[in-house]
Amino acid sequence: MSNLQFTFVDVEALWDEELYHAYRAVDPRGAMKIEREEKHLHRLPCKRIVAAAAFDIELADAGAISIGGLKAWTEHDYGGEKEVVTQLFEHLRGRPQTHVVTYGGLSAEIPLFNLAGIEHELILPPQLRTGQHVRFGAWRPHIDFALTIKGNGRDWAHMTEIGLRLGLPGELFAGKADIAEPRSSEEWEAMRHRVSTDCILTAMIALTYWRANGHIKLDQSAALLTIADWCLRNRCVVEAHVEPLTWVRAEMFARMGAEWEAAA
Repeated sequence: MSNLQFTFVDVEALWDEELYHAYRAVDPRGAMKIEREEKHLHRLPCKRIVAAAAFDIELADAGAISIGGLKAWTEHDYGGEKEVVTQLFEHLRGRPQTHVVTYGGLSAEIPLFNLAGIEHELILPPQLRTGQHVRFGAWRPHIDFALTIKGNGRDWAHMTEIGLRLGLPGELFAGKADIAEPRSSEEWEAMRHRVSTDCILTAMIALTYWRANGHIKLDQSAALLTIADWCLRNRCVVEAHVEPLTWVRAEMFARMGAEWEAAA
């Protein structure tokens, strides 16, 4: 059995006022209706992707975890939505065996990728295309983890809620809902870190969920320690996340030590 490869993907998209005004000019009554319902700012067709990130992880049969890297692309660095999306698509195309994992991707990322593909004449990589069929029990090319954890229930869980149940510090999730259009290089750098951190957090949560369900072999403490340590050593998180990730690393190391002593 070959190793499992996952790429955890996240994007940030911002409201495009020009797109919305163009729609409003064609269908003013429809626009007024959604404005009264205060839903217009959430309509995906009037949003553009401004940042994307991909976190690559490989799992061996015995449970060893290997981190392939973390990459992020922003409009500030690459020139626009087309360039950001192209970079992500090429990253995934170069990894045909990887399973793409998103949090809520079927309702957010996938529609945004299709809209970008339509406008910019791009072809989605195989993992992100609609109409995929896999045999029962097989890993899907694209896994929407929010849908996975919802199961047959009625309620959707926020990533923050699950992360807190996992014992991750709340500081890692702070500011997730406060995404505004960057106005400076520093704010764009913060955006790049935000989209990257969401990939890291999704990986931590998804791997432990799959371990709990017997889908993968994994030492949970060792996996969380490995991810936290890699992020700290490669300096891929904002300063505010250094301390909470350092705590995660130390806590997981302590848990592993306690397990070794108990087994001795």
